[in-house]
Formats: sequence, structure tokens, C-alpha cells
Amino acid sequence: MQNFTSEIRDALRLVLVNGIGPRIRRNLINYFGSAGKVFEADPFQLRQVPEVGGKIISAILDTPASLVDEQLELCQKHDIRIITDSDPDYPKLMKTMPDAPGLIFIQGTITPRDSVSLAVIGTRHASFYGERQAERLTGEFVRAGFSIVSGLARGIDGISHKAALDFGGRTIAVLGHGLGLPPYPREHRSLADRILESGGALLSEYPPLRPATAGTFPQRNRLIAGMTLGTVVIEAGAHSGTMLTAQFALDYGREVFALPGPVDSRVSTGCHRLIRSGACLIESVEDVLQELGPIHERFPVHETESVAEMVERPAEIALTDQERKVFETIPKDGATVDQLTQSTAIPVWKIMTVLTGLEIKRLIKRGAGQRIYRI
Repeated sequence: MQNFTSEIRDALRLVLVNGIGPRIRRNLINYFGSAGKVFEADPFQLRQVPEVGGKIISAILDTPASLVDEQLELCQKHDIRIITDSDPDYPKLMKTMPDAPGLIFIQGTITPRDSVSLAVIGTRHASFYGERQAERLTGEFVRAGFSIVSGLARGIDGISHKAALDFGGRTIAVLGHGLGLPPYPREHRSLADRILESGGALLSEYPPLRPATAGTFPQRNRLIAGMTLGTVVIEAGAHSGTMLTAQFALDYGREVFALPGPVDSRVSTGCHRLIRSGACLIESVEDVLQELGPIHERFPVHETESVAEMVERPAEIALTDQERKVFETIPKDGATVDQLTQSTAIPVWKIMTVLTGLEIKRLIKRGAGQRIYRI
């Protein structure tokens, strides 16, 4: 059972204040230093904070601490963990968002390797082509070591979650309502259960049992874009929530990848528009690996230690024991197949198979004289 510290209680109380979003919350924290001190301030002090007016001041003063206890009981009842933005488990890339939530609610588990993740998103009305490509690409992403993030919606979202699970990967569903409610859409309840059973997670910035509204889904989309290295758009109309997510990704400095489709398909018009605007055209995971490059360079310097130590390229996460043994044996100046055979005691025929796999994952290259080098 989670220990609800005073920091968590204060942060949750601030989230429960009507009218306060991520931007105003950040203004308050920056001015007073902590969520707890916000509630110690008088109206005159609160009025000095940018964007804080009379209505918000009244809302702050009218939000009782007892409301927090009710929410914490719901968290315990539904096995929900609260993670504040000062918690080491808070998603690293999410923390860099200018409108990052002060805390998030989690069912399941988020791990350090989830920092190496891609958003796979698209229309709720996917074509057969889109469904097939979502499955294929998600499988390639999983084999390359990426965790898959999406919104558990009908269509491409659900397909990407299912494909990630079918290929033995990790997946995180970001919801537009509070945890503890049946997932939306309801037909994805079994999919949500599979995600949790596999060791993945359901994530929301909304308190438990908070119902979805028209405005919560765009806010959900910004989290999908902000907590991932890149957003892969499988199919999208020209004006859609998927395109909004892609715009969030661009605003946050993330990569956007778009799958080309039939020129007469309405659900590919958004993808074609993104490609014309400079998004990376994607045909396979190779396009993603090439565009992203060394993954640890994508994280802020002060937050890279655990990620950089864990992985330089996402493909390294998905190595088999033999692939890792061979990969780690290759020195900086390269090695021949014979040298690798001697160093690893792995038969030549098996070494050749392993090297082919490492080449496909873009972790090694062959040089002059068939010498093998790390990339």
C-alpha cells in the first residue's frame, strides 16, 4: 500500500481545486515554492501570482483538506498509485512538458525502460490497410525495444495496444477520465485488464472516478505526445484528434512519423498533410531508429543517468542473451568473426545468425575485411 506523504496530499489538494490547470498550478508552485504553501497563503499573497484572480482564490480557499482523504480512499480501493513530478518514477519526458501535470494516477507499473517509448495513434475508423500496418509497425517497434503508448480508443489505438501485447512488449494506455471507472470505450475493458496483467499501466492525470468530458480527451492527447520520444500516425483525417496529438508532439519538440496511404483514402489525408509539412514518412522501424539516433541524447542532461546507463539505442533493450553477449564483446576497434567466436565460445554458424540480427537492429556494421563494428 502506498504511503501518502504530505507532499502527495498537498499536490492532490491543488489538483482538486476547480479552475486550476497545469499552467496556473506551475505559476503557484513557482511563486510559493510548494503546493502546501499555496494553502497557507492569504488572498493578498495569492493575488500576486500571474493568472490568479478572485474566482481561483475563492476556489483555493474553499477546497478542504478532507476532500483529499476521500480521494486517497478511492486510490486505495482501486489500487491506484499517485506519482508526483518530484517522484523518480514520474515519466522523464513528461517532466519536460511546459504544461506537465503536477501528479499522475497509475494502475499497474511504469519502469525506466518506458522512457524509450513511441506513441502509436490514429483514427477510430481504421481501414483494413491501417489495421494491418498498425499491427506490423507495432510489432517492429516492440522487437526494437520500444514501449508503446496510446489512448485505448477504438481503431488504431486499441490495435496498437493489442499488437504490443501479442508481440510480448510493454504498453501504456493514457485515459481521458479518472481511473476506477470502466475504461472508455467499455468494450476495451478486457484489453485494459490484459495491459495490467502483462505488467503495463493505465495512466491518467484526472482524480479517481472523474468522468470524461469533451475537453479531457485533448488534454489526454498532450500527455501521449509529451511522454514519448516520437508519435507515429497510422491513419488520420485532416481535422481530427490524432492531428491534434501530432501538433502537441511538434510543440514539445518530439519527432512525428506518418504512414502514407492510398491517395483517395479520407483516413490518410491527415498523414499526407503531415508528410508534406515535414513529418518523417515511415515504412518500417528503420525510419524511426535512423531519425531518433542515440536515445540518451533525447533526455535533459540532469535526467539522463539512468536512461544513458540503461540503453544508448532502443534496440539494445530487446537483445537476446546471445545477442547481448556478442554485442558487448565487440571492442571499439572492431573484431572479426573468428575473434568473436573465440571470445564468446559461440559456434561460427550461430555467430553469423546473431550478427545478422544485430545488423537488422542497426547496432553493428561490417567494415573492410569483414570486420564487425558497433554503430
